[in-house]
Amino acid sequence: MVFVNEKLTPTQREELAKKKIKNPYGSFRDTTEGIMPLYLTIDKNSETWLAHCYNHHDTNNDIEEFIFMYKSNPIPVQAIKSIHEQQVCWKITRIDFPKGLLNDKEHLQILLTDAFKAYNISGWPGEESGQTKVIYGYEQGGVL
Repeated sequence: MVFVNEKLTPTQREELAKKKIKNPYGSFRDTTEGIMPLYLTIDKNSETWLAHCYNHHDTNNDIEEFIFMYKSNPIPVQAIKSIHEQQVCWKITRIDFPKGLLNDKEHLQILLTDAFKAYNISGWPGEESGQTKVIYGYEQGGVL
């Protein structure tokens, strides 16, 4: 699997908006109308992508909201980014696995790790370093 960061064209954004993919923990628009990312971290061969949705600047940890799409299954993810001595680290604090994917959790975590490594700091094209560290420190969120 090879994840790359891509900027969406206006046409691609419209197509994504029509799908009305909801982020249950994001902004009001995310929860009612659906996400509208400018960039995707995508593996085109596997129907898998990661989209940044929202930053919670009102919390002590600046939790960031993502949707991890796996074969048409949106998976809400919360993570906290830290940067120390030029090393980016994402701590995954919540993942809401759909019931039908609970048996695939380990595989999904591998894919999600690869996606965050490509996402790096902000998901901008060309930012894929592979050096990003990803750790899991979450309790199972609500099952969708």
